[in-house]
Amino acid sequence: MKTISLCFALLTCHVCFGQENEENRNLVFDSVDLKIIQRADAILSDSIKWNKRDDRECTDDVATGNYSLYCALYKASIDIVGEYVHRRAAMQLVRFTLEKYDNGRVKNHRLMDWIITPTQHLKKLKKY
Repeated sequence: MKTISLCFALLTCHVCFGQENEENRNLVFDSVDLKIIQRADAILSDSIKWNKRDDRECTDDVATGNYSLYCALYKASIDIVGEYVHRRAAMQLVRFTLEKYDNGRVKNHRLMDWIITPTQHLKKLKKY
């Protein structure tokens, strides 16, 4: 019984910790995160390379060289760190920045939903 209680306690802590970090606005943004954002900016260097039809599936973006914001950040993470971490500080900073300027319009997937709105343009995105 003690083993089951301990396992449940550990699982509960893990779930709570994960949820707390999901929207942690005090993440440490380091030089690697800056490199990821700079790389994503380079990937989206031209509006011709911008894919506004984001489906959060990046294999087609990589294959065509046309990237949504999400997939540019995904590819930049792979290029810089060698792996993609969904809630890394670089990703979260972009999410929080878009959230700040979206006037409550985007609810589900900030990186995807913000981009597919007809009024959003690459130039406007880079301004933020």
